Amino acid sequence: MSTCRTTRLMGPRYDTAGAAARMFASEKRGRVRPRAAAGPSVASSARQGFDRGSRVVATSEVDIGAAALDISAEALEECAREPIHIPGAVQPHGALLAVREDDLRVAQASENTRALVGVDARSLLGQPLRAFLDPGSWDQFDRALRQPSLRKESPLFLRFAGLAFTAMLYRSEGLVVLELEASGPPEESRIAGTLQVLLARLSGARTVVDLFRSVANEVKGLTGYDRVMIYRFHEDLHGEVVAEAREPELDPYMGLHYPASDIPAQARRLYTKNLVRCIRDVDAVASPLVPPENPRTGRPLDLSDAWLRSVSPVHVQYLRNMGVTASMSISLLRDGELFGLVACHHRAPRLLVPSMRGVCEVLGRVTSFQMELLDQKEAAEQSVRASTLAQRYVEQVTALLGASTHRATAKGEAERGLLGQVPSLLGFVEATGVAVVDEAQVATAGVTPMPEDVRRIVAWLRETMKEPLYATDSLGAALPFARALAPVASGLLATSFSPEGRTMSIWFRPEIERTLSWAGDPRKPVSRDPSTMRIEPRRSFEVWRQTVKGCAEPWKAWEIEAASALRAAVVSIVLGQAADLARLATDLRAALRARDDFLSVASHELRTPIATLRLTLEALQRATARGGEGGLSRADAMPRIEMAMRQVERSAALVDQLLDVSQLSSGKLSLSFAETDLGTLVRRVVERLSVQAAAAGSLLEVRTEPVVVGQWDEGRLDQVVTNLLTNAIKYGAGRPVTIEVKRRRGEAELVVRDRGIGIPAEAQGRIFERFERAVPASHYGGFGLGLWIVRQFVEQMGGHVSVASTEGQGATFTVCLPLARSAAPEPEGEGQGVAGA
Repeated sequence: MSTCRTTRLMGPRYDTAGAAARMFASEKRGRVRPRAAAGPSVASSARQGFDRGSRVVATSEVDIGAAALDISAEALEECAREPIHIPGAVQPHGALLAVREDDLRVAQASENTRALVGVDARSLLGQPLRAFLDPGSWDQFDRALRQPSLRKESPLFLRFAGLAFTAMLYRSEGLVVLELEASGPPEESRIAGTLQVLLARLSGARTVVDLFRSVANEVKGLTGYDRVMIYRFHEDLHGEVVAEAREPELDPYMGLHYPASDIPAQARRLYTKNLVRCIRDVDAVASPLVPPENPRTGRPLDLSDAWLRSVSPVHVQYLRNMGVTASMSISLLRDGELFGLVACHHRAPRLLVPSMRGVCEVLGRVTSFQMELLDQKEAAEQSVRASTLAQRYVEQVTALLGASTHRATAKGEAERGLLGQVPSLLGFVEATGVAVVDEAQVATAGVTPMPEDVRRIVAWLRETMKEPLYATDSLGAALPFARALAPVASGLLATSFSPEGRTMSIWFRPEIERTLSWAGDPRKPVSRDPSTMRIEPRRSFEVWRQTVKGCAEPWKAWEIEAASALRAAVVSIVLGQAADLARLATDLRAALRARDDFLSVASHELRTPIATLRLTLEALQRATARGGEGGLSRADAMPRIEMAMRQVERSAALVDQLLDVSQLSSGKLSLSFAETDLGTLVRRVVERLSVQAAAAGSLLEVRTEPVVVGQWDEGRLDQVVTNLLTNAIKYGAGRPVTIEVKRRRGEAELVVRDRGIGIPAEAQGRIFERFERAVPASHYGGFGLGLWIVRQFVEQMGGHVSVASTEGQGATFTVCLPLARSAAPEPEGEGQGVAGA
C-alpha cells in the first residue's frame, strides 16, 4: 500500500480516512522534462510511442505530513462535474432507439439510423416500434418487457427493418431504450469452449495473485487486445496495475500507480452500472440523438446504462495521449462498489461482438466472487491464528488473577496481571514492538520507543481516542513529535481496556521506505489548455518515481478485529466476568464452525452446476471438433447449449443469493418503495415459472382480487414470491400449487399452498433461519437461505411471514404486508459476516 491511514473503531465497524494529499507533498529531487507543445502531433506521436511508459523522467521524495498538493483543485472539481452520463450521443458502430413504454412509439433515435438500419432518424419519430420488427422479433421484445429487469433479458437477437441486430434493452426516465448492433446469433461452440477454459483456470487459483495473473492472460487470449491489465484500487482510490498480459514489443505497465483523479466519482458510478465498457475507436465521430432531449423530461436522455454511450472528450484525449485507439474495461465489484478493473488497450480500432462481451461480464462476476472467497479464506486463517494467541494470553492473565482469589477482584491486581504478560502480545499481530501502559508503569516487549515517549503518545491517545481502538500507519502525520520515532513507531495500533484509557495496549511498526512508480506526474493529472481554457488530461505517462517515507505497512482488517476481540476478552476479565469469557470462546468456535459449514455448503452447491456445465461443454467441444459428417448439427447442439446456460443461470442465482445474504447481514440492504400491484406481480412470476412447474408436474392455480396495490419494493417482493413459489414446486410432489392474493384490513395477504411432503413440526420453528432446511441437503439442493431471505425482505417492508404444515400433507406460507409504507426493523445480523461471525 502506498498511502497512510488513520482508523478509529466505530462500534462493530471502523472507517478509514486516507492521507493521500500528504503523499504528494514533497521536496523534489529531480527535474521534469518540458512538456511537448499542444496540437495534433502530440496524439500521433503518443500513438507511435504506445510503449514508452517505462522511461523515468523525474523522481521526488515524500515526507508524510510536509506540505500540500500541487494539483489545481478547481480543475479537478470541474473534471468531476463533467456530465458523462448524458452525452447526447452514441458511438457510431451502433444505433439507439428510445420508445415510450405506454404506446411503444419511437421518441428518440440516433442520427446514424439511416446508415445502419436504412431508415432516417426523423422518419422514425412517432412511429410504432412494431412496424419495424418481424413477428418473431416482436414476440421476443414483448416477453422481455414483462420482466422486472430488461437488462437481465438482454441481449435479444432481432430483425429490424429486415436486418439482423443484437439488441440491448433497458429503461431510462420513462422510455424503453434499444441499442442495436449489427451481428448474428452467438458462436455457440466458441462460447462453450471459452466458458470451459475460464472455469478451469479460475477454479485452480489458490491466491489472489494467481487469480489476477490467470484473468489477465485469459482475457488477452479471448479478446485479442494488445495489452490487458488488472487494475486494483487502494483505499484512497488511486489505482495500481497488479497483473498484466501484453504484446512482447510493449513496455510493461506492471506496478505503475495512477492517481484517483484518473477515474472521477461519476465515472466510478457508471462502472458499477455497466460491467463491460467498450470504446471501438477514439477517432470515430459520435452520432447525436434526435431530438437532443428526452420528450418526457425536456432534458438529455440518461445513458448511464448504455453500452453505446459516447465517450467523454477528456477521456478520448487521455487515451490518445497513451497511444490507445480502442479500449475495453471489465468492472470488478465488491458489495456493489468498484474495487478494480480489467483494463484492455489496443493500438487499432477493435470491438468485441456482444456475445463475447457477455462472456467478459461473466468473467468479471466470477473473478469478483472468487477474489472475495480467497480474501475470506486468508482472513479466516489469520483470525484463527489471532484467536489462538488471544486465548493463550487470556488464559495466562486469568491464571495470574486466579492464583490469589481474594485479590483477583482488586483493580490493581488485574492491571498487574495485564502488565505481566506483555511478551505474549508481541506475536498477536504483525508488529515489531508492543507496550502495555497503566497509570504507573510502562511494560514493553520487542522494539519500542523509550518509556517517556510511550507516555507522551499515551497522553495524546487519551485526548484523541473517541472510541476504544485507534490505528494509523503514519503516526508522525497526526502527532508531529512522533516523526522522529518513525524508524520504530510509524505504525500504531492501540486499544483501551477502560473508558478513561487508564490501561492500554499499543503495538508498533517501523516506517517502510517505498519507491512508487507513477504513470506520469501524480501531482498534475489534469491541466487547462490556455487557448481554449478546457480541461485536458496529462500528456506524459512516462514513469515518475517517488520515494515515500514516514509510512508503515497498513494494519489489516483482521488485525484490527483481533485487537478489538482481545479488548473484549480482557475487559471481561478486568470486570470479573468469567462467564462472559467462556461465552465469547463458545461464540467464536460457533462462528468458525458456521463459517466452515457455509464454505462447505457453498463449495458443494456451486461445484454441482459447474461440474454439469463442464461435462456438457466438453461433450459439445469434442463433437464440434470432429466437424464434417461426424460433427454436431445445430439442432443437436442447441439443447446442450441450453443445458449449459441453465447451469450458468443456476450458478448466477446461487451467487445472487449469497450477495443478498451479504447485504442483509452487513446492514447494507436498501429498498426502493413504489406503488406495486401484488396481483400483477404474482401473475408475472407464475408465468415465468410455468415451465419449471410443468416439468415438475405441478399445476399453478392463481386466485387474486382485482386490485391489491401497496407501497413496496417491487424487486424484493418479486424475490419473495419467486422463492416461495419455487419451494412449493420443489417440495410439492408434482401436485397442484395454489397462490392467493387478498386484501385484509389495511394489509395485503399472499398465501402459497402446496400439497407436497410438508414440514415436520419440530422444524417449523427454525426454517426461517440461515442455513436451515426441513429436509436433508442430499435430497434437495440449495444453501438453506431462501426462506431466511424471504423473512428478511418481508420484515424490511414492515410485514411478517408464517407457515402452517402437517407432515405429508403439504405446507401453507402466508405473507402479510402493510399497504402503506411503514418503518422497517433493523436487519438481522447488523455488522456480522455471512456465517454470523
